[in-house]
Amino acid sequence: MIGILLTALKIIGIVILAIIALALLIILMVLFIPIRYRGKIYFKEVPDIALSVTWFFKFLSLNITYKECLDIIGKAGWLFKVYSNHDDEDNATNEGIEDYESEIEETVDTVNENKKEDITVENTKKVDVLEVENKIKELDKQEKKQSKKKKSKSNKKKSSAKKESKLDKLINKAKDIHYLLTEEENKKTLLLMLEKTKNLLVHILPKKIVGFFKFGFDDPSTTGQVLEAVAIFYPLYRDDFKIVPMFYDEIIEVDISFKGRLRVFYALYIGLILWLNKKKIKTRPQ
Repeated sequence: MIGILLTALKIIGIVILAIIALALLIILMVLFIPIRYRGKIYFKEVPDIALSVTWFFKFLSLNITYKECLDIIGKAGWLFKVYSNHDDEDNATNEGIEDYESEIEETVDTVNENKKEDITVENTKKVDVLEVENKIKELDKQEKKQSKKKKSKSNKKKSSAKKESKLDKLINKAKDIHYLLTEEENKKTLLLMLEKTKNLLVHILPKKIVGFFKFGFDDPSTTGQVLEAVAIFYPLYRDDFKIVPMFYDEIIEVDISFKGRLRVFYALYIGLILWLNKKKIKTRPQ
């Protein structure tokens, strides 16, 4: 009997350990296996966009395409479709037809009921209307007199209070911002937070961009302004990506292919650092 009990406990222990090991394995996979994304954007009069987000050799995948209409398909386990926006549209049309039929039935029922009610109301309405109207007029006059007195007093108080409160709020906000930016420890904390945010953005942004961006407008000065704005990011992708300004032609043509990845562990690590440093920021003493 004791031997059977021990073997049962062993089996239960092995099952529990296997479940714990499997849970840890899944957590580690989610944290360290990167989420990869790739996309292609082509635009010349008509946009043609394709974006795919995958995880663990496309075990989970999300595909978004736009050409004349938007298509969104999500898959799990390489083959099983778990989401499609066209399925939602079909369900919505079926529900709309059912709602329309039910509304027609309800309107027919309400029309019949209203006819019956009109007949009964016309037979039962015999009330002294003049006395009721006089009482209502007297009550309205009394309420108007009282409301005018209250409004005059409250308006004076509100106007003076609003002026004081707005000025005080603006002054206090300016003092808070000045203290936040000038206090030495806050400066160090804010610089660290900015650096970590920059690192996260560099981690998320595409590692490779290939293609070209050709643009031109009626006014050459507008083309120059757009070129100046786009040129900020050009050093990051100058080897594989071309920017072609057309100063005397009106054209917009884009052909871009890009890919990148995101590690959940790194994003959580940066988020934790930002959250801990946010608590270190000192506020202005009151």
